[in-house]
Amino acid sequence: METETGKYFEKNHKKLESVPDIEQQWAMALDKCRDHINFRLKKRTVFGAHTEARLGENPLDYYISYSYDAILSGRWEWKDKYTLSEQMILIADSTISTEVEKVQTKKAKENKVVYDGLDSLFYLQDPLPDELDMVKEILINKQISVIVESINENSDFAIFWECVKEGMKSNEIATFMEKTPKQLYKLREGFIKKIKESPYFEME
Repeated sequence: METETGKYFEKNHKKLESVPDIEQQWAMALDKCRDHINFRLKKRTVFGAHTEARLGENPLDYYISYSYDAILSGRWEWKDKYTLSEQMILIADSTISTEVEKVQTKKAKENKVVYDGLDSLFYLQDPLPDELDMVKEILINKQISVIVESINENSDFAIFWECVKEGMKSNEIATFMEKTPKQLYKLREGFIKKIKESPYFEME
């Protein structure tokens, strides 16, 4: 685990010092981050990017420690628009994605976005056909990266995307995110609007 001091060290510590009951806030943030990582890594620690053998320690401990240390060391900025728990979750999500990218060099499964009309996005983990045209393959991969880039700074969008990838139904997502059906609908609309801002999704 990296321990060097980052450029946001002073900024983050000034912000931490200004938070009342910071120990309690850390405890809450760690709990929320742990729950989120547990959800995201479900059934994904037996083999692949998130194994204990590859990371050098328990995957849950690895990502929690990384997020915690990233803020304390100043390697990641704790942005004003996020709570401590939200910032930790964003760091964990980004780090998990980075570890996946590191092992996608050989026969990793390809990701495919399937459109149901103009307003639904579903995530499939089925491998793409071997005969898939190279241009189409590049486009699909680019679309996936565009989604990740577009939602990177919105924790609700990031969590919603993870739920979609897990194949959760609307009522399950609403329960998990502690939102009413109306709130989830608005979130979903905002998510789709954000994604469609990219010109890549106008291509076929």
